[in-house]
Amino acid sequence: MSDSDVHPRPETARCGFAWCTTLHGSTVHPDDEAHRSAGIAFAARVRGVDEKGRGRDVDVEVGVLRRPDDADDWIVIEVAGGGLALSLSGAAELRRILTEDPGIGRALSS
Repeated sequence: MSDSDVHPRPETARCGFAWCTTLHGSTVHPDDEAHRSAGIAFAARVRGVDEKGRGRDVDVEVGVLRRPDDADDWIVIEVAGGGLALSLSGAAELRRILTEDPGIGRALSS
């Protein structure tokens, strides 16, 4: 007799959030039931704000996250085991600053 005969897993279900790729019901731990988008990964050189030097080349992933007890969606930027979650309004403000601030625009164009 297999473990799935003794402890059958619930049916997997598609989520009501169009961006969510979690196969709800097929995860092992309740914390894994969070709503997550597929995420977009890219390579970048990063360093902490208190660090000096060249930084390190890592994979960065950006996506949408909503945990079961959250009332809102979050934009998540994950880097090498750490990360940052921005509210949707915070992410919109970051996008505005990156596209509209002349000093940042010049730095990004150089």
